[in-house]
Amino acid sequence: MCLMRLKNKNILIILSLGIVLIVSMFFAFNNKKEYKELPKVKLKEPLQNKQFALMLEQEDGNYLESEGELPTDGYHFNKEKSGCVDINGKIINDALDYDYYNHVVLLDTSKTSYCYLYYDIETITDYLRSKDIGNYLSSNLVGGIYRYQGLGTDPINNYICLGDNCCNTTECSADTNDDMYRIIGVTENDELKVIKKTGLDSSYQWHTDNTTDTKWPDSDLFHQLNDYNEGSTYKDTSFYSQLTENLKSYIISDYNWLYGDAVERGDFNGDTIYKIESGNGEATRYVNQNGKSVTEKYTWSDKIAAPIGIQYLHDYYYAYPGGNPTTADNAKTAWIHLSNNEFKHPASSHSIGAEWTMTRYSGTGVSNAYVHDIYLNGTVGDPPPNYDFEIRPVFYLSNEIELSGKGALSDPFTIF
Repeated sequence: MCLMRLKNKNILIILSLGIVLIVSMFFAFNNKKEYKELPKVKLKEPLQNKQFALMLEQEDGNYLESEGELPTDGYHFNKEKSGCVDINGKIINDALDYDYYNHVVLLDTSKTSYCYLYYDIETITDYLRSKDIGNYLSSNLVGGIYRYQGLGTDPINNYICLGDNCCNTTECSADTNDDMYRIIGVTENDELKVIKKTGLDSSYQWHTDNTTDTKWPDSDLFHQLNDYNEGSTYKDTSFYSQLTENLKSYIISDYNWLYGDAVERGDFNGDTIYKIESGNGEATRYVNQNGKSVTEKYTWSDKIAAPIGIQYLHDYYYAYPGGNPTTADNAKTAWIHLSNNEFKHPASSHSIGAEWTMTRYSGTGVSNAYVHDIYLNGTVGDPPPNYDFEIRPVFYLSNEIELSGKGALSDPFTIF
């Protein structure tokens, strides 16, 4: 009798374990995500008994239920808004994914019954990222800009042709062509910050007078780059004035360039110099106090509205992978360094080849002024402003432009 009870008990235990195992396997298989590619799903066309609604953003920001195939050009999949529900209308989390490079929606078909696919009008940032196979365009705002960060040896697709007709690619077919620029980055408002690939044909002095403490808007270089009124005479020989009207229509002519008093020499890194040059950090400068040079703290706050500038010192540091090298010797390997583009004037009457920045240096002298430069060997220096160095104009392009091309040197971006 006891033996029979023991056998029955063992049988019940085995049956219970079997039921638990079967139930566990059922849930395991039903929870498995079975992603399917949906390259050409049409509105409300069944796919394995599933239904879809295609929601396209309109110019006014609203979404309209639309017919047709899933868009591959001109739109950007909005993963946050898109989603699926089950047969009872319950939201299914993580049912959708998206392959941004191949424009393919990935759907977990194990539970979904109806899906809403939202597409936003494609932005410039979206377009650049879709061409940036190497992921050199940062995904976070580095110094207020989504920046291209990589080495000079990396295949960074940030070349943009800005020729006479603003988009004839034959004008930029040669590596040394003067119409070739490179994109430093894109702002959160989709404005492109670009820098000329090569230096200008002539070397320039930052300012001819090296005995006065001259700020950027009063410098000779600022006036050589931008149109300006000088008394009753209008200067029309500046770099900006020589550009075609077509290109000038895309350049933000009144961009507010932040500038400040000089910065004391220091062991900069990307974050340190950016905080100074954006007015978010204190700088140290030398000032004349009763004929003696003393230091004081201050922040940048002055702005000048103009179309053309040159690179800040932080642009140089932030182009390096990670954006915050501890030495200029590391930064020189970044794509933006002139040695990785084209150095036209490797030597001057004063020193080895160098490129000016907008960032002045507050020297220890009571009367002399100095400016930070970047030498061909990558070192950041601070010579007097009357040295002859390279310059590469920098400007911002409006977010109203549309681009084509792949950004490679052989197939640069163009405006159409």
